[in-house]
Amino acid sequence: MSGREPDPRSLIFAGDVGESGQPLPMTPEVLLGRTEKWPLSDNTPEGVAAILARSRQMFVDGYYTYENFMDAATRSIQAVEAALRLRFDANESISFARLIKRARADCLVDEETCEILDAGRELRNRFIHTTNAPVLNPAIAARMIGSSHKLIAEIYAN
Repeated sequence: MSGREPDPRSLIFAGDVGESGQPLPMTPEVLLGRTEKWPLSDNTPEGVAAILARSRQMFVDGYYTYENFMDAATRSIQAVEAALRLRFDANESISFARLIKRARADCLVDEETCEILDAGRELRNRFIHTTNAPVLNPAIAARMIGSSHKLIAEIYAN
């Protein structure tokens, strides 16, 4: 990745927070370290795992291309939808909103994760139908992507 310049908008933010609460610099290495904290399950179906891996890669690349934070978050939400469709054996006629509600009703997610996923679903829908390129800051993207990873890891824990 040498020779690439960071997106100046990315440099406004910390890349992560250290163990003692101090902000860590915005670097690709710090962002990669942040993605490595998100839970994974070896039992995750290959297609879902591939979508999650792409979301992590895009999150790190947000250092260079700020819009990738939004793309990474929407990709992780896509992975959640795929995981829930597989988990509930749901066809395409069942809405993603309904799948999220069922995940909450079945206690697969807590209320906070449910709210984050629903907000991500709404953002993803707006992003798909927009005429411009929306952005999402890395802190919000990280919460959405982390929640996606948490949910999928819990679904496929066993």
